[in-house]
Amino acid sequence: MSEITADQLAQRIYDCRLMENKKLQSILADARESGEEHASYEKFSDLLLRHEHLTNWQLQRVVEGHRIGYFYGNWRILYLIGAGTFARVYRAVHTKTGDVKAVKVLRSRYSSDLDMQEQFLREARVVMKLRHPNIVPIHEVETEKSRLYMVMDFVEGQNLRDYVRAHTKLSPVRSVKIICDLAAGLQYAAELGIGHRDMKLSNVLLSSKGQGKLVDFGLATLDGETDDTSGGPRSIDYAGLERCTGVRREDPRSDIFFLGCMLYQMACGVAPLLETRERMKRLAANRFTEIKPITMHDPNLPHRLVVLIGRMMEINPEGRLQTAAAVVREANQVHQLLLAGDTAKYDASLTEQKASEYAAQVSVENEGEGKTLLLIESNMKLQNLLREKLKKIGYRVLITGDPERGLDRFDGFEPQEDPPVDCVIFGTAGLGRTGLKAFRKHTKAENTKKLNSMLIVTDQMKKLVKEEWIGETHAMFTMPLKFKRVQQTLRKMLGIEVIEDSK
Repeated sequence: MSEITADQLAQRIYDCRLMENKKLQSILADARESGEEHASYEKFSDLLLRHEHLTNWQLQRVVEGHRIGYFYGNWRILYLIGAGTFARVYRAVHTKTGDVKAVKVLRSRYSSDLDMQEQFLREARVVMKLRHPNIVPIHEVETEKSRLYMVMDFVEGQNLRDYVRAHTKLSPVRSVKIICDLAAGLQYAAELGIGHRDMKLSNVLLSSKGQGKLVDFGLATLDGETDDTSGGPRSIDYAGLERCTGVRREDPRSDIFFLGCMLYQMACGVAPLLETRERMKRLAANRFTEIKPITMHDPNLPHRLVVLIGRMMEINPEGRLQTAAAVVREANQVHQLLLAGDTAKYDASLTEQKASEYAAQVSVENEGEGKTLLLIESNMKLQNLLREKLKKIGYRVLITGDPERGLDRFDGFEPQEDPPVDCVIFGTAGLGRTGLKAFRKHTKAENTKKLNSMLIVTDQMKKLVKEEWIGETHAMFTMPLKFKRVQQTLRKMLGIEVIEDSK
């Protein structure tokens, strides 16, 4: 039996602005038994819930005496979705439009903590720039009675940590597909100079359609925040890894290591790292260097999957997959091979050469993933043709009509370094002799003469090209251009072995 009456409950609901008085009086009248002067609390509360005037969360808070926390701006809070150390997340509906979103509210204990407020605002500023299907977007950040809150998309589904706990482990195909989603989100953020810095199962939402979406960029880093003193608060797990491996703080490859940890746990049902709340144990080097091979938990996992996990979780950062784009490429490939039935269990006797050959293979759809091309050409028709066709198969295409500006990218480049782009394509359709001279300058210079480059010439320009100009890492094509030849030459130059899509 409740300690308050139905009439008292109605007054509290009105005081909290959750319902109009006229509607409350109507429901009170319906809750009165024949001949009774006052409504029954039980029947009144039952009618409120049954007809969805209030949610269970709202009703419980009203009964407990809470007078605030039901509205943030125009957002009416429906119920609690999740709670963390620093914030709570609610499902909410807009009072004017009826839109349903998630509202993340900084806990009241931090309402006077300027550092924590800045971190909260920083997350909002970072993510509001991002619009990608695998990142939950933030739409606004505001203050309600000194409480900071942000509004983001509400994802029908559940937290990936809870999903994995409920299922113990996921199938190889399912596990890799989720990693493909998350790596795509990471790649997009990385292209904008943003690293996540807190990759873990609890920071992923799995939609009702099974799509993985990244949330909680509260510890994210931006380009320019890469020294030992800048950036936001540091995750203990990331600090432990980076201390152990001797890399600078906020190394982008740390996201890849912890993404690999997520794949490890999804695939075998066991977390690779010792799970503890003790700070010193989380920082200890042996926590990272003594991870058990995943085959000790499940010796029958597919070879392709085990190799991918190993490449993502390589303790030596130089041997690890270097970018999110590389993870996207290899994870998509593994996913396609698993779908095609390539599920032979892990074989430790496979040579390093075979593993490398496997890693170089990609599908037709994404063969250019992680590769950047520079096109130097002023002819718009040729620009548009190559941009459209190359981007369709995954290449990133940079274009300039100014040869000097294009070649400036290689100023100060040393042959032992990674080149700014994977291949330079010089055109003469619009640039004429200027394009030809730029190609010759690039292929004669000591520091760039061995880099991959292509020359596209008109019949007239072809007569000016000498045979010795085209070396082992160079190629020439005559207009009209046959794109298939360009594609095949790029595969050869960049060491891309294509496998057919399993679809």
